[in-house]
Amino acid sequence: MKDQAEQLRNLANVTWAEKTRMVAAPARSTRILAISSGKGGVGKTNVVVNVALAMARQKHRVLILDADLGLANIDVVMGISPRFNLQHVISGQKSIREVVVEGDYGIQVISGGSGLADLANLSDAQRDTLIGSLAELESMADVLLVDTGAGIGANVLQFILAAQELIIVTTPEPTAITDAY
Repeated sequence: MKDQAEQLRNLANVTWAEKTRMVAAPARSTRILAISSGKGGVGKTNVVVNVALAMARQKHRVLILDADLGLANIDVVMGISPRFNLQHVISGQKSIREVVVEGDYGIQVISGGSGLADLANLSDAQRDTLIGSLAELESMADVLLVDTGAGIGANVLQFILAAQELIIVTTPEPTAITDAY
């Protein structure tokens, strides 16, 4: 007997398998965790900040990349006001290391910028360059937490594939669960 979600699981597995064959995450010394969701508003950013705080209190060097491109808000949740963000990296004005700011407990943050349509609509080449620049951060952190946008857009999927581990955040609401699949 089939359940309601079987077709969604099959679709997700095929898509994930195809994407994994196309882009393999390189071996890295920094542990990279992507935190994602199918639907916005489920608390993903709060999970990222709380995981970062717990790891920092355990003396891990933590770096958060707000990869919710165009609608980033890690800086708001952490109460910081970065002068630079990923838009400055994409435009070539700054290197990725130059946009890192330090928050509470030594947690380092790279802001994605908010309300920036250019970031939300990166070309494949821009996204690949940005993801490739993550290698520059290796010496800065023991763990890199990537707060992705919601959904299954190209930006989200590529950041997930660049990570070694994935945490999916959802709520017990039918559309959030469906979208998480």
